[in-house]
Amino acid sequence: MGVSGPKYAGVDTLALEVEDSVPIVPVATAVDASALKRTSSSSLPTARKIGEGLDQHDNEEREDGISITWEKGEVQPSAYRDKWFAVAFVTHLVFVVGAAVALGPAAWTKIKAIDLGSNDYSFDEDEDGDDLYDGSSSTADAESESTTGTLNMPPLEFWFAVVAIALITAPALSFVAFTIMSRNAIGLIKASLWVSVVLCGLAAFVLLFVAPPAGIIYAVFTVCLVWYARRVQNRIPYAASNLKCGITVLKNNLGLGLVSLVSMVGLFGYCVGWVWAFAGTMQLDAMLDSSAASSYSENSSEDQSVEVSAIGHVTVFLFVLSFYWTHQVLKNIVRATVSGVVGTWWFSPLEASSFCSTAVSGSFIRSVTYSLGSICFGSLIVAILHMIRDSLRRAQNSRNGGIVACIALCLLSYIERIVEYFNKWAYIYVGLYGYSYIEAGKRVINLFKTRGWQTIIADNLVNRLLGIMALIIGILTGVCTLFAAFLVEEFESKQGWMGVGFGVGFVLGLVLSGVFMGLLSSAVDACIVCYAEAPKELEDSHPAIAQEMSRAWAEAWGDLSGPVIIGLGGGLGIV
Repeated sequence: MGVSGPKYAGVDTLALEVEDSVPIVPVATAVDASALKRTSSSSLPTARKIGEGLDQHDNEEREDGISITWEKGEVQPSAYRDKWFAVAFVTHLVFVVGAAVALGPAAWTKIKAIDLGSNDYSFDEDEDGDDLYDGSSSTADAESESTTGTLNMPPLEFWFAVVAIALITAPALSFVAFTIMSRNAIGLIKASLWVSVVLCGLAAFVLLFVAPPAGIIYAVFTVCLVWYARRVQNRIPYAASNLKCGITVLKNNLGLGLVSLVSMVGLFGYCVGWVWAFAGTMQLDAMLDSSAASSYSENSSEDQSVEVSAIGHVTVFLFVLSFYWTHQVLKNIVRATVSGVVGTWWFSPLEASSFCSTAVSGSFIRSVTYSLGSICFGSLIVAILHMIRDSLRRAQNSRNGGIVACIALCLLSYIERIVEYFNKWAYIYVGLYGYSYIEAGKRVINLFKTRGWQTIIADNLVNRLLGIMALIIGILTGVCTLFAAFLVEEFESKQGWMGVGFGVGFVLGLVLSGVFMGLLSSAVDACIVCYAEAPKELEDSHPAIAQEMSRAWAEAWGDLSGPVIIGLGGGLGIV
């Protein structure tokens, strides 16, 4: 996590150590899954004190002959890790801002000139000799057009009412959803699980009549989901306990919502600057083919195809890569910040118990300084995969590459989802301990090896519920803005805009609720990792939550054999 000295947000590193007599929570591996039994605490491997060094491991052979290696995380000293990736990211942002300032205004002036020029046209007479349009209309026609334009635009009161109601309703409903989920976590997770089964079954039923091959595939998915839903019933309480833990962290540190909103504002500002920079850069003659550049300059108002030069293609590639990279970095900064706050709440709850606690500010500062390079490193990998996927998708749409491009696209999409899933766990270690990206990745692999697939199942069960809750909040927000639009003065007669009121409210509600649900998802993932690494510390700082999670883990523990179906970016994968 990169905090200064031997402290974890104000806690001495000795607070992170596990005594030799403290047992580790039961673990499962892929190789010995069929041999797992309920194990008494006396026979479990114990953790070695981390003061003996990170390279020290605790190797103990169980009764089944399988050797387990466990290495507990340790807070890293304050240092800039993977710093060259941070330097590259900041440098590219400087170039984007510079291009937007230097070239954007000229591009905007040229675009406005093209638009104005396109309006100076006239039509010839039609077959009856009537003049359709000659560039000058009568006074009556102008008034009619002006009136029509007024009718096509809703009044300012409409936009104010819709946006204001959405900005108030969506966060309020999100907090109500937090309360409901914390009180009915198990029932809601079960309901979300079977809702997915019902929706997939309905899709299979409809597609069997419309597109039989697709219907058969969805029918197979439905059967798999039914098997999966029945298989994970005993693990729902553990997922519910992690959900409650994540909600508790967010309610105690609501300043994380501000961090996420600041990230959204930053992304919006970047998008505006990116558009200006891209438009201004692509107006340069060097971006166009030399034979077409002069023709384009002389006839810029005409609709013609312009060939992009080799430099232009490289520029387009870099701009698109910049967009993907920046989006990933901003999203993962929030994730690492949430992880740091969860860690502080786990080990030192007094420092993570207020709106803008020191845990929130400290974790955010570490994420944008010491850990920025690690975040940029992993985000760049995902951004490059996005670029390759989009290139293959364009090749498939243009029917270039045939079946080879289609197969490559499918494989790359699956690889991309796996990398994104891997990265989100790696950023938890970055936020918790301040590891570099590569070291955090090694920790993730070790987590999956020692903890089996319970982490994946718990995470997938919670995220399904959060997605459904965000959708419900978006719909309810749209309904509220629909009534607000209806009640605006002199707006009742303009019912054609009622749909616009609902649509704007739905989108804003979905985005804002997605912010809070995304924070909760990150908090739940961090709780899963912290409980895997330091269950004793949770018992000391939050005994009631620790008791519930321990009981839920014991109820869920059992033989984990056979294939496990996990969700990767909305798709299905069988491990």
